[in-house]
Amino acid sequence: MPIEVQKEVTSASEGPVSDQVSQTATTAQVSTNAEVQDAHSDRGNAWIWYIVGIIDLLLVLDLVFKLFGAKAVGFTNFLYSITNFFAAPFRGIFPNPNVEGAHFDTAALVAIVVYILVGWLISRLIDLATRPAGSAKA
Repeated sequence: MPIEVQKEVTSASEGPVSDQVSQTATTAQVSTNAEVQDAHSDRGNAWIWYIVGIIDLLLVLDLVFKLFGAKAVGFTNFLYSITNFFAAPFRGIFPNPNVEGAHFDTAALVAIVVYILVGWLISRLIDLATRPAGSAKA
């Protein structure tokens, strides 16, 4: 929460109307250290979710293309080569059902779930490491 600074300014006026004029102004907002840390934490979390979102989007496209039996040519070949890297650790955990040239890639589905959970875990660790104990967002 920003801190409002009040400063009382007194200025002397020479003349018959008044001897002194008093003014109060509330103009400055000062960011606290906790607000700066919250901003850094929010930026780190945004990057984590951006990366997880891109990986999961690619995996969802891979899952949908394979489900509808898309051939590995052009864009799909490029997509399959990228997503194979991200889904490889999860291959063989569950069987892949095949129906008339199309198959359900269970490794891609497991990878989507795992990457979301890992993104959430990293996001929480960033929050715990960077936000002060009294922060409203902790």
